[in-house]
Amino acid sequence: MAVRLREPEQAAAREIFAPTDPAPGWELSRFRPIRRALKSRLFQFLAILPNQVIFWLVILTGVLGAADPTRNFATVITWYIWFAAVFLLMVGVGRGWCLMCPFGGLAEWVQRLSLWRRHPRALTLGRRWSRTLSRYGLIPSLIVFVVLTWFEEFFNIAGPGRPVYTSYLVFFIIALALVTFLVFERRTFCRYLCPLSGLIGTVGSTGMVAGFRTRNRNTCLTCPTKDCMRGSERGYGCPWYEWPGSASSNLMCGLCSECFKNCPYDNVGLYLQPPLTSVVKPVRRRWDIAVVALGLLGIVVFQQVNALAPYAPVDAWLNRTLHFPGYPNPVDYVGIVALTMAAVVGYVAGLRAVFARPSSGLRAVGAAVSRPLARAARWQALERWLTPLSYGLIPVIAADYLARQLPKLCDHALRIVPAISDPFDLGWNLFGTAHSHLYSVRLLPTSGVVHVQMAVMALGTIGSLYATRSIVRRDLSGEARRPRFLTAVALAFVAAVGVALMLLYAAMGGAE
Repeated sequence: MAVRLREPEQAAAREIFAPTDPAPGWELSRFRPIRRALKSRLFQFLAILPNQVIFWLVILTGVLGAADPTRNFATVITWYIWFAAVFLLMVGVGRGWCLMCPFGGLAEWVQRLSLWRRHPRALTLGRRWSRTLSRYGLIPSLIVFVVLTWFEEFFNIAGPGRPVYTSYLVFFIIALALVTFLVFERRTFCRYLCPLSGLIGTVGSTGMVAGFRTRNRNTCLTCPTKDCMRGSERGYGCPWYEWPGSASSNLMCGLCSECFKNCPYDNVGLYLQPPLTSVVKPVRRRWDIAVVALGLLGIVVFQQVNALAPYAPVDAWLNRTLHFPGYPNPVDYVGIVALTMAAVVGYVAGLRAVFARPSSGLRAVGAAVSRPLARAARWQALERWLTPLSYGLIPVIAADYLARQLPKLCDHALRIVPAISDPFDLGWNLFGTAHSHLYSVRLLPTSGVVHVQMAVMALGTIGSLYATRSIVRRDLSGEARRPRFLTAVALAFVAAVGVALMLLYAAMGGAE
């Protein structure tokens, strides 16, 4: 039965559907081969299948393959190649990895009782994610990422350490995804719990793929069925709970193409956008993205600081004092992450204290209502500054994560050549490369790696300077006194962050 929105709902929808500034302008799905691929129900299955095969091979070879992690297929492809490739994909595409992810892919096949065809039933309890938890957006994903990163460092999984630990980690993520898919509806795991979702959504906002958007928003507003969200005989409702007409960034588009298949008016397209558009010009900014961005910055700063030789005695002292068995001590891990986040919050609070226009409204609120409500009002005022300025740091954070993967990629990526010939350490030579000299060949010398890291960080810093300048002008000029001076101070802080991170890479000297 057709469902029509009441007039008040239509008014709210028109606000939600306010156009992106600027709207994505280059539609990839206009090209016939791309259009045919996106319309096919085989599209996502074929995108997932190769990675599905590779990651089950990772699990098997991690358990049964060579004990030497530098010759084991699981550790070589996961930590020397895959992790760097995922970051490149994030920076360039956005949620391109989500399109081909084997973790959610397998769980979705089980949930849907089908590999690609539209099945009328689903193997799931169909529970909805808590509305209370949904207010925290991607913060649960950040928490899972923080915890798994600590375990990865403690067991030296990506060192790489014992190959079996890589198998355990991959299997854990697959199992967590499967359980979540069997309990909750659609891709609840991918949206809220996947350890990579917050990272990909935040870093991926630098990417040039805008995701699936509506061509004519008025058509979307008047659509009586909303097949893109509810599903139809042509496909499933959006697994990510997204409405193409309300999308103003690529944050939550998993590129699955279900909305493209479902739209009865052919009103959905896959668009490209200029780099950083989803950082600079989303219609609505989200406070959870600010928290995730600062948390991600804290994690990578911890990894950089701990790679410095002078810091090793500090961690050793903490372990002795707290009787903890080894690196990384959870106190300095959590402490450095928290201090990094607090430093940025303090900087924003200082900016607001100096540059915000006087607000008699806040003083009245503080005098007229209870202290908890007054504190909430003050936090909301701070959040209006913290969220946009945190978005401005996303490009330099993205560059930092990419630069952190370069030593392993450049030093050891070619070890995949001998590893693929004998994945189970049985003396095979499947491709004639088991004893290849490429095992000991580096893509770049150590000095070259450091230079590339510095260049990547310089590009990220330039991106953050551009984003911060644009964000301050768009989001804060109306709330600030002396907006030009505010812009100058904000840019100086971003430049200082970028330079500090570059100096850390110089001090690390290409350390992995």
